[in-house]
Amino acid sequence: MGRVFFNTRENLDTDSLTGTTTYEMTEADSGKTFMVSGGTQTITLLPAADLVEGWNCRFVTTASPGGHKTLNAATAIMHGSAQDAGGGTGGGSDGTAKTTVLIRAQGQAGNWLELMCDGDAYYYNGSGSQDNAFSAT
Repeated sequence: MGRVFFNTRENLDTDSLTGTTTYEMTEADSGKTFMVSGGTQTITLLPAADLVEGWNCRFVTTASPGGHKTLNAATAIMHGSAQDAGGGTGGGSDGTAKTTVLIRAQGQAGNWLELMCDGDAYYYNGSGSQDNAFSAT
C-alpha cells in the first residue's frame, strides 16, 4: 500500500494574525488554524447575512500578543466560553450573545480558541493558562 500525503499546510495560516492590519475572514478560511502573535488587530468575522453552516477555525497563540486580537461579529451572535487561569470563564457569554471576543495581550504561547458556526450564530470554546487571557463583550 502506498503512502497518502495530505496538504496540511494549506490549513495553517502563520501570517494573517501576526500584525496590526484588520483581517477579514472569508468562507475559504473555514477549517484553518491561525497562529496568533503581534500587535492590536481586528479580525472581522463573516457578517450575519453570510454565515455558513459548518464554518469553523482555530486560533493558537505562538507568543504573548503585543495587543488584543478582537474577533468582531458586528452583531451579537457569539456564544461560548473561554476558560482561563482566573478560575472561570474569562470570555464567557453566560447565555447572552456577544458581539466581540478578545484574545487578550495577557495570553501566552499555547492558548487556543475555536470558533464554529451553525448558520445562525457563532460558538466559541477556548483555554488559556493566564488570568484574563480572553474576554467577551
